Amino acid sequence: MDLALRIELFLLERGGFVSTKEICERFDLCDRDLRAKEGKAGLLDDFAVSSTSEGAHGFIHHRHLKDEEWKKIENRLRQHGIAELKKVRHWRLSRHNCLTGKRPDLREVHGGQALLFAV
Repeated sequence: MDLALRIELFLLERGGFVSTKEICERFDLCDRDLRAKEGKAGLLDDFAVSSTSEGAHGFIHHRHLKDEEWKKIENRLRQHGIAELKKVRHWRLSRHNCLTGKRPDLREVHGGQALLFAV
């Protein structure tokens, strides 16, 4: 049986937060194996959420999250994603302005008419 599947079944059976130390001892892993590394997903990325709110680092299966906890995590991830998209937009505009010394040529989407002012 796949290691990630065994860990998932263990977390489902436990039904709450499980410390990183306990997971690592039970499955003979180091804590770095559980998290993403060098662009590769961690063992728990598909089914568990990490948290330090229990006083120590731990993980809980997605299914055992309370609605309130899930909403906090969902909103945090959404806000982070939006912030990254805004950063890319800002960098794109500043990169263009830096290279040409003028604002990018903005055009209306459907007709292609040039825009003089854009908010």
